[in-house]
Amino acid sequence: MSSARRENPRHLPELDGIRGLAILGVLIAHIVLMGGIVNGTSPAMWEQVLLHSASILGGGVDLFFVLSGFLITGILLRTKQSENYFSSFYIRRMLRIFPIYYLTLTASVLVGERLAAFGNLLPAWTSWRIAYFLYLQNWPLFWHGEKVMSGMWGVYWSLAVEEQFYLIWPLVILYFSNKIVFRICAIGVPLAILLRVFLYYAYFGNNFGLLQLTSSRVEGLLLGAMCAVFMNSRQTPLPMRWIVASGTTGTVLLLAIGFLHPEELLAVGKWFELLGPTSFALISLALVAASQHPFPRFKKILTQPWLRSFGKFSYGMYVYHLILIFAIRHYVVNGRTPTNGSGIPYSIAVKASMILAEIGAVYLLAKLSFDVVETRFLRLKPHFEPQNSVISGRKTEERVL
Repeated sequence: MSSARRENPRHLPELDGIRGLAILGVLIAHIVLMGGIVNGTSPAMWEQVLLHSASILGGGVDLFFVLSGFLITGILLRTKQSENYFSSFYIRRMLRIFPIYYLTLTASVLVGERLAAFGNLLPAWTSWRIAYFLYLQNWPLFWHGEKVMSGMWGVYWSLAVEEQFYLIWPLVILYFSNKIVFRICAIGVPLAILLRVFLYYAYFGNNFGLLQLTSSRVEGLLLGAMCAVFMNSRQTPLPMRWIVASGTTGTVLLLAIGFLHPEELLAVGKWFELLGPTSFALISLALVAASQHPFPRFKKILTQPWLRSFGKFSYGMYVYHLILIFAIRHYVVNGRTPTNGSGIPYSIAVKASMILAEIGAVYLLAKLSFDVVETRFLRLKPHFEPQNSVISGRKTEERVL
């Protein structure tokens, strides 16, 4: 067990399992939907099922948002009375997030200067590249008329969403009571949906860039925060009737989109843009909240060693995965694909093995990164523990994190 795990007695293993589910969903979605392996032009029945399933699994990013809102709010509530409230939180976040992110951005720019095939997948404008270093890459101000973030760094829009949340949320938690914070979240969720509707009709239309804005995905963070505030205030998990209502509502919305507008699962469309993030966020909230109940079988699934291992390395896997997959496609897969979009001309078993091999390669790279790079920084986190924080040692409060 790493020092990062030993330093946090409130660490909950089932949340590692949820991270593992989230990163697996994202990986499968990107590996399948970016083309090259599965036939996207005239797919067989099993490939159609895989393509539609992959689109839904892409909701793993919303699971990350709900989990982040839950965990970060829980941390801030527990350390609200500490003398170094801000410095402890921000420094510990930077030690966890910054090293491999900036390493990856810098290395990408240097490699892109020498390899045209790599450089062409980076943002074309210098100002947009700089925005990535400031976590402002998902602001359309830097998009130079484009309406979506794509390319090698395209997935980093979600990192910008979280960092912008981290910048503001500690202030909200410090200066407002739990009751007011809960109300802010409850009001913020419908406002986010209304703003997404407005931006769809006013500017974006059927462009995925709308879903890359912080305002379009903040409802997941806010729902997770609401769960943390409730647990902190009541010292009990979210009631099961709320969990069932959240999961059922999200599932019904998603099924409605899938049955009434199935084409939107594979191409950006109005209803998926307007209601997709909401449905995924509600389902994710149900999953995170249910994990805090004493359900032995559910916890047993979430605490499987292999799934927790994926959760442990999930951040590195997210940062590296698209770059590594692009490299594999460029140097290995593309030469074996006869026509654009038709996929490799091999059997189901071979295609499935290719997908698993890419997941395995991403996992191994992330593990190497964690062992060689990230651990060096994580060992510094105990030096920035919250000081004089009023933290209860009761088991019920430990369950928040």
